[in-house]
Amino acid sequence: MRVLLAFLVLTLSFVFPSAWMKITYDLGMDGVSIRNAKRAYHYSGEVSYIAYATEVAIGADNDERVAECGEMFLDDETFGSYCQERNASLPDNADGLYEQYVYGQVSVAKYRLGDKDGAVTLAFDGVENCFPKNNAVVALLLTALKANDSDTVETIRRKMNEMASSVDSDTEKTYLEEMRSLAENG
Repeated sequence: MRVLLAFLVLTLSFVFPSAWMKITYDLGMDGVSIRNAKRAYHYSGEVSYIAYATEVAIGADNDERVAECGEMFLDDETFGSYCQERNASLPDNADGLYEQYVYGQVSVAKYRLGDKDGAVTLAFDGVENCFPKNNAVVALLLTALKANDSDTVETIRRKMNEMASSVDSDTEKTYLEEMRSLAENG
């Protein structure tokens, strides 16, 4: 009977990974939940599954999975529209945008895994020609400052200097200046 039950559970997890991702998450099985969400994403191509996997990995503080799932999420062609939907559901007083949260978490995970150059590149890819509040660059800057990593802080400061002329919004320029000052004075 136990063998039959185990076989049934295993079969259902392969046939219905999207249902099992939530069940296993509710049971505290984050790793299995992430695997099921990734499997559901590969079968369906639905971005919400890889978003779910990324968010579970973030919640579990699993840098390897955050980097792996997060990069898949960022590379999905519907990432931007998914983020717009998530941003629309945020309260008006929310400090930050969902895409910056994801870029920041993935950048920080890459940094903690030792890919400092990749982390900096990814963080700046997330801001392009803007500098919104609580963005990926700031998340990475604060992580590098906390780690007393003067080389990475200097790299971030230099790249912030390079982008200063391309930021249009006065509010964003002020925020950028504050963060440049933080990077300079640590």
